[in-house]
Amino acid sequence: MFTYDISKELTLESLQLDEADTLFRLIKNNKAYLGEWLPWVHHCKSIEDVKTFIQSTQTTYTERKGMEAGIKLKKQLIGVFRLTFDQRIGNIGYWIDEDAQGQGTVTTIVKFMTDTFAPEVDGFEIFCPVGHVRSERVAMKAGFQLDPHYQPKPDTAFLLKRYIRLLK
Repeated sequence: MFTYDISKELTLESLQLDEADTLFRLIKNNKAYLGEWLPWVHHCKSIEDVKTFIQSTQTTYTERKGMEAGIKLKKQLIGVFRLTFDQRIGNIGYWIDEDAQGQGTVTTIVKFMTDTFAPEVDGFEIFCPVGHVRSERVAMKAGFQLDPHYQPKPDTAFLLKRYIRLLK
């Protein structure tokens, strides 16, 4: 389907069904950490759930609504990156293995992908749960600013902050 070569050792690649076992293990091994910030983690209980997710990522890409890709470092799957489009705004999401954090990997990906897709959108947004300092740091290091006009929805699982990078 697609591959983005971010650097010599870092790529984003479309997720394939034969990676479901690997992705499921990665989610399972990081469940306590990821579940603190991502509610879907607690609903991912089987390889079948992961296969359904992978199939949905392929549909999203085929319908040109965005992409969800495996983050691979030295060809090893370490997380997932998402970029979807709504009214000329790119919405970015990501997660990586807890052991792979703190090396600038996600910041590098966000910078690369926002530069790559800048001609197609008016800006980008990243929603970060309040208190998720690492995610907020990624947004700020990638050139995003806190949206002072964003009003969080009180009925969501997490109180969110919206970071934006407007281009036009």
